[in-house]
Amino acid sequence: MTPRVLIVDDEPDELALITRHVRRLGHDVVAVKSAEEALASPELDSVDVAIVDLRLPGMGGWELIDVLRVRRPELPVVVTSVLDADDYPHVEAWLPKPFSGDGVQAALARVLGGAP
Repeated sequence: MTPRVLIVDDEPDELALITRHVRRLGHDVVAVKSAEEALASPELDSVDVAIVDLRLPGMGGWELIDVLRVRRPELPVVVTSVLDADDYPHVEAWLPKPFSGDGVQAALARVLGGAP
């Protein structure tokens, strides 16, 4: 079964870039521009991992992660931001910005299993 990845980023260029990287890895993508859009998506219950930018307008990334932890406690979360790994103590993986295809692959391998 092809993993399905929720990507939440309000920057159109960043969203398009990470979507392209994830699709090149053979995964299905649900791409949204806000936390609110992510939570309203009927596809939320079918994703296998969430990649969440921390700096979102309206509901922020950490708030979204808190809601995801309640609604989907088993859902692995990858945080994407310009912070250091030590700033993400409660997530399964982090993807520093600017990110590369190799970085996206390594982060998804950490949460989905398999070699980077």
